[in-house]
Amino acid sequence: MDRPRPLIRCPGGWCYPSEEHQPPNSVPARALPAFHGAALRSRAVIEQQIKTPSGRLILRRPVPGDLDGLFRMYSDPRLIECDPTLAHSSIAHTQAVLERRISEWQQHGHGLWVLESSECGSAGELVGIGGCRLLADTAWNLSFSLRPRSWGCGYAREVAAAGIEYAGASRPGLPVTAVVAKHNTRSRRAVERAGLRKEWEGPDNHDPDPASVMLLYADRTLSDAQVLALTR
Repeated sequence: MDRPRPLIRCPGGWCYPSEEHQPPNSVPARALPAFHGAALRSRAVIEQQIKTPSGRLILRRPVPGDLDGLFRMYSDPRLIECDPTLAHSSIAHTQAVLERRISEWQQHGHGLWVLESSECGSAGELVGIGGCRLLADTAWNLSFSLRPRSWGCGYAREVAAAGIEYAGASRPGLPVTAVVAKHNTRSRRAVERAGLRKEWEGPDNHDPDPASVMLLYADRTLSDAQVLALTR
């Protein structure tokens, strides 16, 4: 499995390292569009933190100290009402999920960001978790979970833009997808605003409710094999 390629600052945007810094037979550098001037960084910086263009959010890699804040979010009844599959009944559940998110960063060099507020009066507070992560080595899967009091602020749109930008710069050959419960209208609107369209609809194998339905969104047409890998 190839790792996402690191990016460096170039005139007019971001690019892969120049030929003299690449190993023999590597692909020559190509420029990438700037993400509003300062969202993407080399992998070393992305693994620390970046700000979204609005300056309202800090995106950073997850750390063990996020456990309590994430458990409070995932055990909030308002979040669970929107999508019961997100419910964490114990802090041990949250710890297992957090360990997987940290492991994804270690394995792939990128994963979901923890979202922190950088606004006056709430700086440093956990807002949620989101972005794009590699799913089944088949797609960059876009997802986000926000604390309920941060709903309706446009944060999901900012995180989606940053995640899609990084995915397209790192491994553009992979589609960007999103798996959403059909009844979660809030998430459906968010991924549609991000430019993804519905590619598949079928049973949700992760929901104990046999009547639940899953929607698979993507930025391009998916093959049957890709759909199977992303929904099983």
